[in-house]
Order: sequence, then C-alpha cells, then structure tokens
Amino acid sequence: MLTLILASMLTLPPQKSDAVIGVAAMHIESGRRLTRSENERFPMGSVYKFPIGLAVLHRVDKGELSLRKTITIEPKDFAPGWSPLRDEANGKPITLTIGELLRHMVSISDNTASDTLLRVAGGPRVVSELMAQLGFGGIRIDRSETQIAADLRKPNGVANYAIDVRDTATPSDMAALLFAFWRGRDGLTAPSHDLLFKLMSESTTGARRIKAAVPQGSIVTHKTGTMPGTANDAAIVTSADEKNHVVIVIFTKQGASELEVREDDIAEVARKVWKELAR
Repeated sequence: MLTLILASMLTLPPQKSDAVIGVAAMHIESGRRLTRSENERFPMGSVYKFPIGLAVLHRVDKGELSLRKTITIEPKDFAPGWSPLRDEANGKPITLTIGELLRHMVSISDNTASDTLLRVAGGPRVVSELMAQLGFGGIRIDRSETQIAADLRKPNGVANYAIDVRDTATPSDMAALLFAFWRGRDGLTAPSHDLLFKLMSESTTGARRIKAAVPQGSIVTHKTGTMPGTANDAAIVTSADEKNHVVIVIFTKQGASELEVREDDIAEVARKVWKELAR
C-alpha cells in the first residue's frame, strides 16, 4: 500500500451507473493521494495481464525464456472473449514469438495471448507469488481467461464473479504496484522494464475511460479490464509537459448499467482526480 502521505477521501462525482467504484490515485511528484474504497477487493478483469506480463519478463531476465522464442497455439487453445488472434486465425494454428504475444496481450488485451503467456510464466501460482515477492500479496492471479469465462457461464456466474476473491486486487495494491513500476522497483532489467512500459503506453483499449479525461497530449500508460459487471482502468498518466505524473486506478464491480455508461463514470472520476492532484 502507498503510505507516503495520508490519503484524502475522494468524493465521487454524480454517477450515471449503478456500479460500485473503488479508487486509488497518487500524484507522484508531491505524494498527494486520493482514495475511495481503496482496500475493497474488485475483480481485475484484464488488468491482471499487467502482472502476467511482469512475470513473463522476469523469466526472460533470468534467461529462462527468450522474447524471440516461438510458440505455436493450436485452435483448441484459443481463448473465448476478446481475441483478435483467434478471430484472424480462421481455425488454424498460429505461431508467434513471446515478444509478439506480449504485445498482443498488453497493448491489445488479447485473451488467447494472455492464456498462452500465463502458461509460459509458470501458471497463476507463480504470478501470484511474484506479486507477493514484490510486496503486493493482495494482487491475486488464480485462473486463465478460459477458466474465468467457464465460471461466468455457470448459474449465478456473473453475480459470483463480483464477490469471488480469485483474480482480484484492491485499488490500493494496484496503485502501489504501478508506483513501484514507475520507479523501476519491479525487479526487471532496464530493457524489460522499458519494453513493458512502452507496450502499456501503446495500449489501444479504453478510449472512453482515463484517456478521455486527461489533458490532450498526456501519455496514458495503462491496462484496462472489462468483464460482465466490471469495467476497470489502471494507469500512470504523464502530462504533455512531463511535470505531472499521476497514478490512477479506478475499479468497478456489480454494474448492470450499459458498459458505455460505466466507462463515462470512470472518465468523470479520472477527470476529477486529475483536477485535484495535478499542478
């Protein structure tokens, strides 16, 4: 958890959606913080691809993997949900390097790439253990995207997803991980750190969320997450003049409103956070 300065409670702007919202934000230069339900657990959705990416690159840095190593993914291993790789494969096997899979997982949020790299990293337990070693034991990785999708299809699956402790994090823990990442305290070599930072900065997702709220020209280094009832965004935002760096984590759950409405709520929260923290 971030403990540099006592956090101020964030008063949420008027909500359009029915979602439960949790927030942890920090202005890196000053240490000033704003929070709301920061220690409550929320499903991460695809935000968990950020820890998976960290785990893969830890193995690369140890010499156990190479970004140039190729992996062939058979159709039986294609993941459900968002997966351009699967859609473009036309039912045929595909072969990509680990480096290419990282780009698809982090920048595009492809589920097939995520499930493949979760296996490459050593599985959920290994990723969760890495989070604990880095000091963020509250960040849990328990299932693949395929397994999560299967659980969502079960009776009451969507309702149970919102209260399941698996594959969850608190806004505080995720903000602390992003702060450590920005500081380079992620256990990665400089090349691996810079690669992951670049991939997150090139993310194509979340145009209606934090990206929509911060000033034009800002760099949003982030990972989004979207699941039934859940819409998230976890970011390091760098102002165009590079004078302000703000960690913003906005998690939501139990939302029955349309996704676009929940995304608008995320943008409004991010807009208020930026206004109150940035100089």
